[in-house]
Amino acid sequence: MDASLMEAIAAYQAGRPDHAEKLFRKIVRRRPNDVDAQRMIGFLCNQTGRHAEAVDHFDLVLRLSPRLPQIHYLRGISFLALKRFQDALASFNGALAIDGPQADTYVNRGVALQRLERLSEAIESFNRAIALDPTYVLAHTHKAAALEDQGKLAEALACYDTSLRIQPTSDAWWGRSTVLQLMRRFDEALLAAKQAYALEPTRPYVQGDILNLKMQLGDWDNFAQDCELVLKGVDKGLAVTLPGGVLLLPSSPEQQRRAAEIYARDKFPAQPSLPTSPKAGKAIAHGAAVTSPSPQSKSAVADFDQSIDGPKPAYTRFRLGEGRGGGARGWGNVVPSLPTPTPDPSPAEPRYSEGSATQQSDRSRQQPTSVGGGEQKGGAEAARSAAKRKIAIGYFSCDFHHDHPVARLTAGLFEHHDRDEFTVFGFSYGGQHDDEHARRIARAMDRFIDVSSTSDQDAASLSRSLGVDIAVDLTGVMYNARLGIFAHRAAPVQATYLAYPGTTGCSFIDYVLADEVVIPSEDSRFFSERPFHLPVSFQVNDSTRAPVDEPRPRAAYGLAEQGFVYCCFNNCSKLTPDVFAIWMRLLRRVEGSVLWLLADATTFTGNLRRRVQESGVEPERLVFAERVDLREYLSRQQCADLALDTFYYNGGTTTSDALWAGLPIVTRTGTTFAGRMSASLLQAIGLPDLITHTAEEYEELAFRLATERDLLDSIRQRLVRNRATSSLFDTAAFAKNLEGAYRTMVEKR
Repeated sequence: MDASLMEAIAAYQAGRPDHAEKLFRKIVRRRPNDVDAQRMIGFLCNQTGRHAEAVDHFDLVLRLSPRLPQIHYLRGISFLALKRFQDALASFNGALAIDGPQADTYVNRGVALQRLERLSEAIESFNRAIALDPTYVLAHTHKAAALEDQGKLAEALACYDTSLRIQPTSDAWWGRSTVLQLMRRFDEALLAAKQAYALEPTRPYVQGDILNLKMQLGDWDNFAQDCELVLKGVDKGLAVTLPGGVLLLPSSPEQQRRAAEIYARDKFPAQPSLPTSPKAGKAIAHGAAVTSPSPQSKSAVADFDQSIDGPKPAYTRFRLGEGRGGGARGWGNVVPSLPTPTPDPSPAEPRYSEGSATQQSDRSRQQPTSVGGGEQKGGAEAARSAAKRKIAIGYFSCDFHHDHPVARLTAGLFEHHDRDEFTVFGFSYGGQHDDEHARRIARAMDRFIDVSSTSDQDAASLSRSLGVDIAVDLTGVMYNARLGIFAHRAAPVQATYLAYPGTTGCSFIDYVLADEVVIPSEDSRFFSERPFHLPVSFQVNDSTRAPVDEPRPRAAYGLAEQGFVYCCFNNCSKLTPDVFAIWMRLLRRVEGSVLWLLADATTFTGNLRRRVQESGVEPERLVFAERVDLREYLSRQQCADLALDTFYYNGGTTTSDALWAGLPIVTRTGTTFAGRMSASLLQAIGLPDLITHTAEEYEELAFRLATERDLLDSIRQRLVRNRATSSLFDTAAFAKNLEGAYRTMVEKR
């Protein structure tokens, strides 16, 4: 009997894993090819989140003893944690080939297939697990997530309900909430999110999601206290809300950066530029002898395996992750519990992730850059190199389809790029689509590549192999983000643009494309990226979009033919009680006026009608608009007299749509990117007099425009003139400015 091995196993069984690992490592220093000690070290690394090291040890074990199914399985678990999904799939297949059908293995195999976007195969793998164990909660929950990814929302909801009937879990309630949100059944989604929170109050991001759902429903009861609770959590460095949720709140630039960095560390850790050397495999390379365990030590190891997971080998059921990788909500890997993000050491000094392939100092990253400006050190040499070939741009997005704002805004940009100087690649990870926008964008690219089923690492490698000079993220930390691609360095220069009005919090993103209005120079310290100031405005627009149709009569939308119509078509979740109170005062001050809002749920309309009554305004003066197709959405804006912006998260595409339709909008410029978007657009179209700086100025200007008809008419006429001549809707000019930015980035790399 090997006394040292028995001592190490006894230490583990006594609840002293750290001491046990020291003893196992002592054994392998004497006997590098001791299979049992090496696999125990691998197991302990696996359980403590050191997955790259775990894989090193598992690889050595499998070279010595290839038919150990539990090692193939645990190796697959570590590969899932490392987001090496193809390797994970191969490992789980190896375990099944040796050990036969196992429900645990099928579930984790399904997760690997799901992350590879092989959804039908993933669902089949989950079904095999369910056939082996019909009460396996995680199998049902993951199957639901895969059905959700396929867009089969009703089936996904039914599958979550099955899981909840077997055992109510926080994971299943959270997943149910996700599906209900996609179905726009926000009332039920809120109830499900609250159930998830009740079962697991420390669940990451759930507090913020509950608050955002309440805002979506116009439920502002306890709004100030809810905001304070969430923002205090952010201040402490806790994962209490998704970054996008913070933009909706009266949050500071510091809090928005902190929330993004918390999320980035959790979901998109920077990757090393080269894989870790397999130190554990060196003994085999040097021809060291394989140590065969004695019968006694085999028995002891079997007892150790049994102590871990009952009568089976060391297979462990792992809980669901907290996010689809970058999305607003959803499911991630099934992996061993990873370390919870810890609070930042100093709230005053935001921290950067480490390990980026191109780590820069805080000071160098914070200095904003503009076209033709900034330091030129090394620029001549880089420019000569760049002159030898075209600059290759890679655009990455999940939204190259339908009427998504990103697709609508950028299609003309891709068409206007100068093909004598630039090669343009499109990398889509939103699945395959065959609609007008999808076809137009695919035609506009020199090469359009679907990387939906490609791992982050392989997608980055593909981008580098194609010679992409600048990789541009068009998703940010919004739903279905794939910033993991950028963590693996898709290009020498990496930038984020358009979709997310804030910082990603990722050290491996070099630039955020913006302008001097949305990110003034003094605010650059609130961004983990270096702001690059574009002339005119940050937002591109498509100058080839169709003219706005003649509107239907006001009566078709429940509006009186006479009377002043204020409107706001921003998403319901952007409304806050302070701006709504101003709107109510305006209705009281402007006789016969009405407020026209977008509505997504009957609970939203009911809550706001109640607040209207409490404000002393007749409920019928609040009119709600349904969602309609794009052409009608634009034309009906002509039925309104003046648009009113929200405070903390302005309209972005909504504002430029209003301006395109000839509808003036009043905004109050805020203290963050999200709160300054409308100011940027109004400045660009030559209407700076519609930008206010305080709530009082905002209210007074909205009142004057409703009561001084000549003033409003003059602004409308100026808007119509400027729409045809200003740079805001000049796609060709924007493309030239952006190309100048790209040249500067390449020169400075």
